[in-house]
Amino acid sequence: MPRRVRISTVSFLLGGGPVTQAARYDQAFCYLESALADRPDLILLPEMFETMGCVEWQEIGRRDDPEERFAAALACAMTEDGPVAARFRHFAARHNVTVVSNNLTRAGDALYNQATFYGRHGDIVGRYRKVQPTENEYEVKGISPGDTIEPIEVDGVRYGVFICNDQAFPEICQLYGFQGTDVLLHPTQAAGPTETIRSEMLRTRAHDTSCFLVTSTFVQDRPLGWQHRQSHATIYDFNGFTLAESGHRDGHVTATLDLDEERWTSWCTKYDHRRTILRQHRTDLYARAYATLAQGKENMIPVAEPSTVSS
Repeated sequence: MPRRVRISTVSFLLGGGPVTQAARYDQAFCYLESALADRPDLILLPEMFETMGCVEWQEIGRRDDPEERFAAALACAMTEDGPVAARFRHFAARHNVTVVSNNLTRAGDALYNQATFYGRHGDIVGRYRKVQPTENEYEVKGISPGDTIEPIEVDGVRYGVFICNDQAFPEICQLYGFQGTDVLLHPTQAAGPTETIRSEMLRTRAHDTSCFLVTSTFVQDRPLGWQHRQSHATIYDFNGFTLAESGHRDGHVTATLDLDEERWTSWCTKYDHRRTILRQHRTDLYARAYATLAQGKENMIPVAEPSTVSS
């Protein structure tokens, strides 16, 4: 039997003006409920939707003292054992679906931009912490970077998550491809640098890794004073072709992915694309070049121990 997975992804509306964080969570669950009509195996929500235009986070951002600002963010962030996570776990178990929700998450005294997998049995079956936070996230908001890049297997499907700014670093997706990832998940707030360039970038990530790619993001019905985002949730195949997209509309789109489909491209004459790129890739050459470049390179984030990154 071919391996198939049915995935829904959300185009999340930021409309009207400031709302409470609780209202943003309620909005997310409305999208989840709506997606159930398509009988998905997995539903993807966009990056840190509970912070977007929320009055609590606007108030935190106005604090001048960095320590006070960070303490307030810690108090406002969700935890894996808190009521928000419990709500996701209950929803996933009740409806026999996996939910991937990307939220600002507290672990001890650290903040992470984290995508959490809530499994069909009401448990947390995986997590990914953004490894390439922006300068604003790291230096102003105090968000710690993740240091693990490895697939998360759910029901026999291997998922690789990369969040928003991670998209600018193709090595992340390449590592997932080498580890046998089936589907790349991309929760994001990004709508650019332009929507066209972002779309082409994601198509390239899908093609270069020979993975399906699913992105969830935001749309607005009017310009808001604090920002303007206009993008679309999309599901791409392993050649970068669009299987489903929302357009500039809120809601969700769904597609069934045949994970065992032969991954041919126009220039693969003997093997499918995935096998071809894996055999041709000169990982040893690139590793030596990166090792040389790393010597004396300025790093915003302190260099982690090599053992923390899967290979």
